[in-house]
Amino acid sequence: MSRITLTAAAHDALRDDEVVFFDWHLTGICCADAGEFSVRPIRRSKLPRRARRLGNDLVFAHPSAWVHLADLPVTIDCRPLWRWRRFTTDLPPDAGLRCCLGRPIHGR
Repeated sequence: MSRITLTAAAHDALRDDEVVFFDWHLTGICCADAGEFSVRPIRRSKLPRRARRLGNDLVFAHPSAWVHLADLPVTIDCRPLWRWRRFTTDLPPDAGLRCCLGRPIHGR
């Protein structure tokens, strides 16, 4: 069971037809699993067909990201930047690399 939570700011920043989507960006050519996470709002109608739910109805993930995030405690926040909404997580900046190397994301 996923332990993904949204802060009040993140929940309020989502529009009625939007969800939070964890995307997976390939960063390596030699390793099929090498990549990094990004998080963004997306309309439900634009969700990729293969998107998988993480916990509640407001958070979805790319299948490659879902594998790494399914059992992690992650908090999603939204910080307004002028007129833009910037969704962030408490994951370290190299979380995707740590996952690919089999290292724990939180701690040593």
